[in-house]
Amino acid sequence: MSGRQESLADAVIRSTDWASFELFNGTADGFGELLAAFIAADESRTADDLWDTMDNRVFAQDDIFSAAEPTIEVLLAALSEPRSRTAWIGILDLLFHLVQPASYRGDELGGRCLMVAAQGGWLLVREALASDALLRDACLEILDICAPDCARAIRMVHG
Repeated sequence: MSGRQESLADAVIRSTDWASFELFNGTADGFGELLAAFIAADESRTADDLWDTMDNRVFAQDDIFSAAEPTIEVLLAALSEPRSRTAWIGILDLLFHLVQPASYRGDELGGRCLMVAAQGGWLLVREALASDALLRDACLEILDICAPDCARAIRMVHG
């Protein structure tokens, strides 16, 4: 078999029926391609460039849409693989913007999103313990919402 092996995040994107989910502006059909480019960003892309592909799509005005749940799954899968620093910052920032509004929705979508994010808690712990203060703090912001026990574990090590 030639060529590069498909990444875990790419496999999750490919296996998701994006057309069955909603974004701020309608169906999520085609959103997987935008998400794949977002998580694959290299150092030549600025944070603003990346953000423009996500803002007012899967989340808007402190709310999330049904595509948030599979998006969280993709972002967590992306955390298991090497990425550029730009991609890491974007992934963690997007995760925060999805779990933060999910935490106060009080509905099934919010609960499912928090549950999916919590399942990736130890991936965030691993990244927090291996990273500089900026990425560690970003991981802690997410963990404080979806997996507070994991956040406490990090703080035991880093004070």
